[in-house]
Amino acid sequence: MKLAEPQVNQSEKIGLATLWREFLPLSLSDVAMACGDPMMTTALAHLPDARLNIAAVGVAKSLAIFFESPIIMILHASNALAPTQASRKALWRFTLFAGGGLTLLLSLLALPIIFQTVGASFLGIPPEMLAPVMQVLLLMGGWPFAIAWRRYFQGLLIYHGHSRALAKASIARLCTLAVVLATGFLLHISGAILAGAALISGVIVEAVIVTIFARSYGATLPPPPPENPPNLPQNLRGVWRFYLPLANSMMVVWGGRALLIGIIARAQDATIAIAAWSAAWGLVLTIANSTRMVQQMVIKYRHQLPDRQLLTFALSVGGACSAFLLLMSVTPIGDRLVQSFIGNDLTLVKSIKPVLFFCSCVPLLVALQNATQGFLVSEGRTGHLNLATWLGTGILLSTATIAISSGLNGAISAAIAMIAGMCSEIICLRWKRPATK
Repeated sequence: MKLAEPQVNQSEKIGLATLWREFLPLSLSDVAMACGDPMMTTALAHLPDARLNIAAVGVAKSLAIFFESPIIMILHASNALAPTQASRKALWRFTLFAGGGLTLLLSLLALPIIFQTVGASFLGIPPEMLAPVMQVLLLMGGWPFAIAWRRYFQGLLIYHGHSRALAKASIARLCTLAVVLATGFLLHISGAILAGAALISGVIVEAVIVTIFARSYGATLPPPPPENPPNLPQNLRGVWRFYLPLANSMMVVWGGRALLIGIIARAQDATIAIAAWSAAWGLVLTIANSTRMVQQMVIKYRHQLPDRQLLTFALSVGGACSAFLLLMSVTPIGDRLVQSFIGNDLTLVKSIKPVLFFCSCVPLLVALQNATQGFLVSEGRTGHLNLATWLGTGILLSTATIAISSGLNGAISAAIAMIAGMCSEIICLRWKRPATK
């Protein structure tokens, strides 16, 4: 389904600086969201059983995000389907059904009678981690529904040009997370329970604030009828056909990352490897996630600017973020930052630094990945994302398995596998694109 024909007629008015000015508030929303992981790790690092709880929260969040994954792309769909009221209504009904169903499934998984079997037998989670992982999941049962609700209204705000509202809501989420963590730390609450309560509280607050902004800015009002109505889905069946490839690609991505934790759990240094990977990947994502909204910029301006200009913008964003992460991984300031982040666990600090170095290219890869996906989504070619996703996830898991079977450090194996998977996915996505204009 092709959404519209490109019309490159405003490139002289919209330059790289203009794109950066619009992008930064969007980026801030993702950065604020990603900062929650380092904040969480810092709090857990100063509570009893720090290494165990950091590892357990990493496993639990990977599982929660897997159940969230089918509705991650609702933001992108909401942005793309916003031009007509019929497509908005159809996507809203889909959002409620999908979010509610996924919340039910996650809540069922967290039940002790189910999780004891799935966690130990299928995922290979070490026995000492089963109880704290289950505690986090029980508290995060409503996570998928809150995320689905939030992302629908975020898409409408982006479509109407209110990107700053997303940043404000994300900052409110981060503040909520900080307040809950600080309160729990002072009351000496168990690390796993504190993490679960903080995560779900933050996302609920953000969903409420995003909804308030969308209504107050008029983003929920019916849009004016377009002069040339685009070919958008008008009912649940149409939305399902449009959205299924997007949901499938995200399920494969996050399912693969959940399985990656299971593979790391089979490494010789399983507990320290899971803790090191969870902590290091949280830091990497704090920077890499700041590039994800490149996709929204591509979707919005795909029919107004040349592809080369949008690709140059993506490279500038990704390159700047990768350079920052590289500096953090090789300079003394980076050493002090990691140690303040982790605390006095020198073994964990020593395990994290090489992962940060290997992953310094990840922000650039994320920017290129999202830009290429944005070109395909803007053309309605969502089905083309699946092959690249399956290929990237297959290489991720096979590379990690081979590396760990060879006796390589678990966290380093995960870093190498992640980079290999992302590179293969970008190559496949680029192959699906015609020559850049």
